Amino acid sequence: MAKSKTTHTVLLRRLIQTVFLAIFFYLFYQLAYHPDNQTVGPTGLFFNLDPLIMLTVWFGGHAVASALLLSFITLISALIFGRWFCGWVCPFGALNNLFTSFRSGKRKDKLKEASYTPGQKTKYYIVVAVLAGSLFGINMAGWLDPFSFLYRSFATAVFPAVNAMFQGIFDWFYNVNPIGMKAISEPVYRLMRGYFLTLAQPHYYWGMLFGLLFGIIIAMNFFRARFWCRYICPLGGLLGIVGKNSAIRLNVDAEKCKNCMECVVECQGGAEPQSNETWKASECVYCWNCHSVCPTKAITFEFKAPGVRS
Repeated sequence: MAKSKTTHTVLLRRLIQTVFLAIFFYLFYQLAYHPDNQTVGPTGLFFNLDPLIMLTVWFGGHAVASALLLSFITLISALIFGRWFCGWVCPFGALNNLFTSFRSGKRKDKLKEASYTPGQKTKYYIVVAVLAGSLFGINMAGWLDPFSFLYRSFATAVFPAVNAMFQGIFDWFYNVNPIGMKAISEPVYRLMRGYFLTLAQPHYYWGMLFGLLFGIIIAMNFFRARFWCRYICPLGGLLGIVGKNSAIRLNVDAEKCKNCMECVVECQGGAEPQSNETWKASECVYCWNCHSVCPTKAITFEFKAPGVRS
């Protein structure tokens, strides 16, 4: 069955995801290129919007920095819009979304991979473990919070690897000078040393481990859509709990629905959007893919009083 055209809402979501991903890379660059900076002010934007970080700081130290109070915006929005933050704002979610889009295979395999699995409950157990650990001074959020994990992966593994790659390329041009290319490569090298490359190659003890974990998680998107978001992410689990009875909810018109299951194939969260009875609000990242691909436009998102089921 041919898929419907991408809706304006999905295009808007992709644009917003791209903008927030670009903001993350810019803020990361500010920290990576200026090593004296700390994760405060505008460079800590995503951490300040993270209610999981706020709760772990509160539980662990019984005090919360005023900047972290921005995370209440995220929590309040989850009460209204569900896990939209995961589908529209989170830069790690955008990266997982990007690599998920590269999946290929038969439709029946994609349907199986996209369907809900009981293993998706794991992230809720991780939320409890992270919050309980913070009460005893165990900083699990530093490893499992999506912004912490993404930043550490880029800082300790991805950026050093990219830096080493460019250094190696420019060194080769300088030493070999193929067809006189050094005259061109040297000005480019000086420009990049001024704005991107570090003065010395960074090395980190945990770089190999974070690089390996990051690579595995990215690769898992080819087997399960948004693998991290579905099975591991404690922030997604927290927002899923808060937004389980959100005001914006999916509604399926049973008379229009032809049970083609295209909505399930394209669902990023394994939320089972094929009917009002099967839909799992806490798993839905409000990507609107189900609405976009539905050939009969049987799926809509409507405002309902909190706590009222579709």
